[in-house]
Amino acid sequence: MTSAPADMLAMAQGVLDAQPFSTLVGARATRFTPEGVEVSLALCPDLTQHHGFAHGGLQATLADITLTFMGAAALGPSVLTSEFKINFLRPAQGDTLIGRGSVLSAGKRQAVTRCDLYAAQDGQEKLVATALGTIARADVP
Repeated sequence: MTSAPADMLAMAQGVLDAQPFSTLVGARATRFTPEGVEVSLALCPDLTQHHGFAHGGLQATLADITLTFMGAAALGPSVLTSEFKINFLRPAQGDTLIGRGSVLSAGKRQAVTRCDLYAAQDGQEKLVATALGTIARADVP
């Protein structure tokens, strides 16, 4: 992608705003460049599990969004997740969940991307999960 960072960020947020599930969880694009992406969401009680930690499904959702945006940065906007795995490192608790992504390798049809998830509280961040994904170019408009 060769657009200016501000244009890329606006495009990324437009994609999130067009996805009902992303709007349901409140995902916000806060940085998007070819070198990295950051997507965050506010942690509220409705998005936690019975111990009050961020639900694993929510963390997987944020990882998938972040991984796919990095795949789009490498391959172009028409991409889909082919597969991903996530390792939960510690319970995610705080007021914000942040996904930071990067591209590990990219070819013509697929990219391998990485996402580290952080839980933030009062300006302090803790790494809570890491994910790896394969993002594939898709034949969709």
